[in-house]
Amino acid sequence: MSPNMPGVQGENTMQAKPLRRKKSIFGILPFGRRHRKDFKGGAAAFEEGDYAEAMRIWLRLAQQGNPDAQFRVAEMFVHGQGVIQSYGDAVHWYRKAAEQGHVEAQYRLGLILLNGEGEARDTAFPVRWYRRAGEQNEQVAKDNLNLLFPNGVGVAQNAEEAIHWYKAAAEKNHAESQLHLGLLYAYGSVVPQDMEAAAHWYGLAADQGLASAQFNLAGLYASGSGVEKDYEVAEELYRKAAEQGHTGAQMNLGIMYANGHTGKPQDMEAAAKWYRMAAEQGHAQGQLNLALCYANGNGVEKDTAETLKWCRKAAEQGLAAAQFNLGLMFVNGFAGKQDLAEAIAWYRKAAEQGNIAAMVNLGLLHAGAQGGRPDYVEAVRWLRRAADKGNSTAMVNLALILNGGGQGITPNPTQAYMWLTLALETLTESGGKELELARVQKKMEEIAGNLSPDDLSKVASMVENWRSQKMAG
Repeated sequence: MSPNMPGVQGENTMQAKPLRRKKSIFGILPFGRRHRKDFKGGAAAFEEGDYAEAMRIWLRLAQQGNPDAQFRVAEMFVHGQGVIQSYGDAVHWYRKAAEQGHVEAQYRLGLILLNGEGEARDTAFPVRWYRRAGEQNEQVAKDNLNLLFPNGVGVAQNAEEAIHWYKAAAEKNHAESQLHLGLLYAYGSVVPQDMEAAAHWYGLAADQGLASAQFNLAGLYASGSGVEKDYEVAEELYRKAAEQGHTGAQMNLGIMYANGHTGKPQDMEAAAKWYRMAAEQGHAQGQLNLALCYANGNGVEKDTAETLKWCRKAAEQGLAAAQFNLGLMFVNGFAGKQDLAEAIAWYRKAAEQGNIAAMVNLGLLHAGAQGGRPDYVEAVRWLRRAADKGNSTAMVNLALILNGGGQGITPNPTQAYMWLTLALETLTESGGKELELARVQKKMEEIAGNLSPDDLSKVASMVENWRSQKMAG
């Protein structure tokens, strides 16, 4: 038997009955074990984990117009504490508090309305359950749902109202709201992009010490977006955010010291220091940059173990560049002994994320480079993917395999000539070395001697098709 609920009498005899208002429409008991009379009583119950009692106290105060209680009731609906989670009811109470000037409620209301939250009313679990309970009486089911969820379960996106409430809170110096307004203007997602407005709102939040705002404003000063470019101001803002533990700011500060700026010399010790702070907080790019510092002895003493340690940490977080570098280390025996199986595993992870250099190296290893076991089918697969992205090294090596063939690969000099043609064009456009160009031209002459005029015409058509596909996307 299923548990009895209003409107349901057993699993096989579901009879919909109208709910009566004498019970709470919020799914909580009207009386708790304790009878606290004020807001602090609700807070005490909440701290003790007695959410039903906290809701009983705060809901009564909310209904009497207390904005703090309205805010707390909304929060409990968001998190489903003592009630069924309902963003519709949360918005109802956030709005009540917001209209009375409750700044945090204005911010939270804006956040929910901007994104839209919760399941659609017709698909949420409690709605599905009560619909099933009322299959024999549709009107009763509808009445029950409206009684149980008068404000709906989910909330549709409403960007215009969201911005209204963000601005209401921001104008009262609510830093998070100022930051969010800055983000909206910077990205131009629901308002026209306006970098000056973004800088204005970031600046207000940054002045209050909000690290994320300091970080974003620093980026505008570094790029000259919405403000006059000023690396000195960017560095100061990055430092303020970095000192609060903002990993992105720590990373960017490290990069500024590594590159030097506005006449300042490179300072790799300072760069490594900030990379380490980001790395120790789990920032993947910071971990890789620190690994490269150890690999090259930049700002720290060379240390193979530390290089591998930090590079692996970044690679295990899925950073493709770290996965590629780790593969390269295993190919070169960086840790003392070459390990092609490990190299292939890491190259593959990076290649599957679209890292072109990893695709090329993976293809070359499968083709037998570095003493690897030849697997020409895999070699062609990865070299073709890199070649399709315009990599000339992949084009040349793919052509060599296709021309000669191999296990599982039928010789195809026509395709080989096509790839060499494209490689020559790519190398020429990118200012390739004369020796490279000469080698490609020599190989093309060798293959052309075995091609008929029809074959060469087919190659020209294939080259044109490849160019069209690349331009199309």
